[in-house]
Amino acid sequence: MPNIYRKPEAARALKISVETLDRYRKMGKLPYRQIGDRVIFTESDLATFLENCAVPATTFPTPRERVEVGKRAARGKHEDTA
Repeated sequence: MPNIYRKPEAARALKISVETLDRYRKMGKLPYRQIGDRVIFTESDLATFLENCAVPATTFPTPRERVEVGKRAARGKHEDTA
């Protein structure tokens, strides 16, 4: 049996307010279970939500790549004015 959380427990686990939790749930961003009029969340629901909130890391261009981008941009500007 998975761990089950009610709204206050789920909000505490995610470090957000119950109001924010409800907003995400109503927007369809946070999966949940409904038994009668009770709303519950499983550990899997919270993990899925967190995974969907992940922002991928970005890589910064190396100095050499920045120079190449600058050269291409300069050529593009020069070609546009010609």
